[in-house]
Amino acid sequence: MRLVELSVTNFRSLGDVQGIPIHKQTILTGHNDCGKTATLDAIAFLLGERAIADSDISDFAVGEPARAALPSDEAEGPRTVTVEGRFVLSATEERSLGVGPSLRVRRRHVESEGSCLEWWAAVPRNPALRNIPALKVPELRALASEVGVSLREGQPNVKASWVEVLEEHAAGTEMITDWVAAPDPVTAALPQLLYFKGDAAESPEAVVRSILTAKLREYTLREETRQKITDLEEEFSSLLKDDVVRLQKLVEERCALDVFTVDPGVQFRPAVGSLSLAAAAPGQRAVSLTAAGSGRSRRISLALWEASQELLSEQVEDSIGGVIIAYDEPDTHLDYDHQRRIMEMIKVSASAAQSTVIVATHSLNLIDGVDIQDIVHLNSRNGRAYVQSLGANDDDEETRRFLSNMALSLGFRNSVLLHERCFVGVEGPTEYAALPILFKLAFGYPIQSTGIALWDCGGNDGALSFAKFLKAHKRTVVFLVDADTMRDKQKKFNIDRLNKQGFTEADCLFLGDPNELEDVFSDDQWVDTMNAVWPRDDARQWTTEDIGALRLGGKFSKSLHSLLRQSSSSAPDKKEEMVVELARRLRKPSDVPRALVKSFEDAIKVARAAGLAYWPEGD
Repeated sequence: MRLVELSVTNFRSLGDVQGIPIHKQTILTGHNDCGKTATLDAIAFLLGERAIADSDISDFAVGEPARAALPSDEAEGPRTVTVEGRFVLSATEERSLGVGPSLRVRRRHVESEGSCLEWWAAVPRNPALRNIPALKVPELRALASEVGVSLREGQPNVKASWVEVLEEHAAGTEMITDWVAAPDPVTAALPQLLYFKGDAAESPEAVVRSILTAKLREYTLREETRQKITDLEEEFSSLLKDDVVRLQKLVEERCALDVFTVDPGVQFRPAVGSLSLAAAAPGQRAVSLTAAGSGRSRRISLALWEASQELLSEQVEDSIGGVIIAYDEPDTHLDYDHQRRIMEMIKVSASAAQSTVIVATHSLNLIDGVDIQDIVHLNSRNGRAYVQSLGANDDDEETRRFLSNMALSLGFRNSVLLHERCFVGVEGPTEYAALPILFKLAFGYPIQSTGIALWDCGGNDGALSFAKFLKAHKRTVVFLVDADTMRDKQKKFNIDRLNKQGFTEADCLFLGDPNELEDVFSDDQWVDTMNAVWPRDDARQWTTEDIGALRLGGKFSKSLHSLLRQSSSSAPDKKEEMVVELARRLRKPSDVPRALVKSFEDAIKVARAAGLAYWPEGD
């Protein structure tokens, strides 16, 4: 079984978070207290690997405003934590469980009552017929009498016979789909969980215990082992019968009750108990890891995480169960080289058969090391978490792939797409290459430090489609364009093309004095650059008169490039290179033209106004 979607209600900051996508490799990102660790703990609860205390129940389950936002069946009665998972099954699991390619399972914790595992299944409309094997013989006989069923001739009067005839009867009654107690085969088929926390780098014992316990439980799924465990459970249940009867009678006598029943369920779940580790460096005696330095513990933990991949690789593709490996801040206390090892380890683990890797992290190295499609970004409003992920609500795989490839082609890192709020599109490679240089000179700090993500739109319709996508996902998008964009219909990047993607003149900031970026630089600045970089072949110096004449008519940048090509064998092949060379020769903030500084200031105002804007829930 492979988890592909998670929904959580009433668990810590996860007041009501639906449809968290889980891929083979999933990176959970977001600021502190936005629900990353809570999501991993919710998965552990779903898989039966951790219990929930009443203190874990979300504060949003208290008080009418928050209660009104919960599903109708949760709005009244005791507070309930619900964690639901949608799983896809292997062919073997489909045959074993007798269901289709996927199923839904949920675990619920009811305040002051405890927890139970349920699955969404076809069951008889009559609730009495839904869990027949759990009934005792007197209850089975009473139910048979109620529904008009009797044993067939020759059937022994034992529990198995009553269960058989009642289940045959139930199969022929009206069926509905509902949440019911999950049968043992479903419980046994749930994935194993290996949960590694960042602070486990200080405790290799915890890592070893987690790995070995997971392997122990994997062994219990083997046919010969399952039968032995079943025999043991039945044997110990039988041994408890006399003790149960004595308890029932004592309580009935002391509390004046007619009936008090105790029905224990015996279940063996093997786990590694005590554990001690020791290590010895070359030429030294072995020392317990509890007495070793933190550096050695971290290195050993990382090696153990990597070693777990070999254990996982033993699983076959079409098997029962599977494994989920969860890492909570695995990069804690690790340098960049070790973080890269973790990135590789995550990729290898996720590629194993029947395995899923989920990582909660702040590390930009890890975030930028995966495909944007594999990132789930969590955010919170007033302490309440929600999914804020690019394309999270888009089920079209081709669309997600297109957006991912477009982001890569535009040079966007995942961390920029997730955390920046202001995207400034420029017309082409000239602006994209030159503007960061000019901004740094004018203000003394990089343009990205202001929260601006600069990108080259050029004549790329795909880039404009991506801009539309960013805007739809509540990102602030503006365009820094030449002043003649509004007038020149021949430009590759013009207002008509912006209009087709839902943008208007109000979404544009303008460069140029009066027409384009090249205009803003003085004749002296152009002459200095031309004489230094593109000298004339006739050995004559370029003069300001050469430049001034070009401004009198036509497109200045085109005329300037043509003049250079005519008079200098070292002239640039493309006119886009001209402004970049000029920008590199400027030395003082005052060298940056005032018109350009004004455009930068306008862009900074937009970025500051955008801020860390919240998205409406459900977007």
